[in-house]
Amino acid sequence: MGLSSGKQDAQIIKACLELTQLAYLYQCPIVCEELDFKDKKERLGEESRGYARMLPSWAYSRFYQLFESILSNRGIELKTVNPAYSSLIGLVKYMRMYALSSDCAAALVIARRGMRLSEKPPSSITAYSSVNEDKHVWSFWSQLNKQIKRSSKINRRHDYFTVSNWSFLDNLNKEEAILH
Repeated sequence: MGLSSGKQDAQIIKACLELTQLAYLYQCPIVCEELDFKDKKERLGEESRGYARMLPSWAYSRFYQLFESILSNRGIELKTVNPAYSSLIGLVKYMRMYALSSDCAAALVIARRGMRLSEKPPSSITAYSSVNEDKHVWSFWSQLNKQIKRSSKINRRHDYFTVSNWSFLDNLNKEEAILH
């Protein structure tokens, strides 16, 4: 933010080249989220002034434009995946298990999604929440996301480290049934 386009491009190219070297070293494709900020840019008037200034200055599209060019010149594949629930899945499944930051846990989910690995919820959670096997797994993650937002047990990302028993979800389900 606040850099001239030339300096911004230089930083982007440097980062792209570092990532390219890693992909070449490990002989693997690069996987990233396919993010779309179009809707958010249209709603900028509803957001805070700081957020409104930050989003248009984000060099996201420029990054991918340069990155795709660099990768294609070197024969490295760039896979894009849907970002749906990647942060939540990372927080719930991997953050505590591997003692990762929330960002690294989400990156792990993106990498696994690029390899087409399962996003099935852990049994420690499904024991307390109803899972419809006929629906796509993301319907479960959507339901869990809503339950966690209503919960008083998880207010910050750090709380995912301390939740060892997801039985509070069962209590949320019972409370919801009583209210309806």
